[in-house]
Amino acid sequence: MKPHHESILDAELTETLANAIAPVELSAQERDRMRARILKRAAATAPSGMQTLRNTEGVWKAMGPGTEFKVLHIEPATNTRSILVRMEPGSRVPVHSHSQEEHCLVLEGEVTIGEHIFRSGDWHIAMPGTTHSDFSTRTGCLLFIRGEIPKHA
Repeated sequence: MKPHHESILDAELTETLANAIAPVELSAQERDRMRARILKRAAATAPSGMQTLRNTEGVWKAMGPGTEFKVLHIEPATNTRSILVRMEPGSRVPVHSHSQEEHCLVLEGEVTIGEHIFRSGDWHIAMPGTTHSDFSTRTGCLLFIRGEIPKHA
């Protein structure tokens, strides 16, 4: 049995493989074109008339114990906003009412509203004039919510 530090390839094969994977030197023109493409892509903005919020952008704010939200978009004309809500296992959101429709899509985990359990991919709409029971999660969850901007926000 060969000692652990010895190569299992002979020297000639090792040299041939090393030469086959040697870096290729780019010409100055090729380097400049590659650099220009990279910088253009890095500086690219959303298409005209559109907005983009990257997953690393925005600020998560505390909503309550174990619950936080990040505003994705605010629409003052309709007094609505789109937010992500992230809840840790065991956290709750208290009872609240709706004067406008509230749309909720469960992106990850599961959430319980009253006796209803919603899982990833489930969609829920609270109609104007309704009151949500408190809702909670035993697994933790990530929700997309589009609804009215609370008066205290």
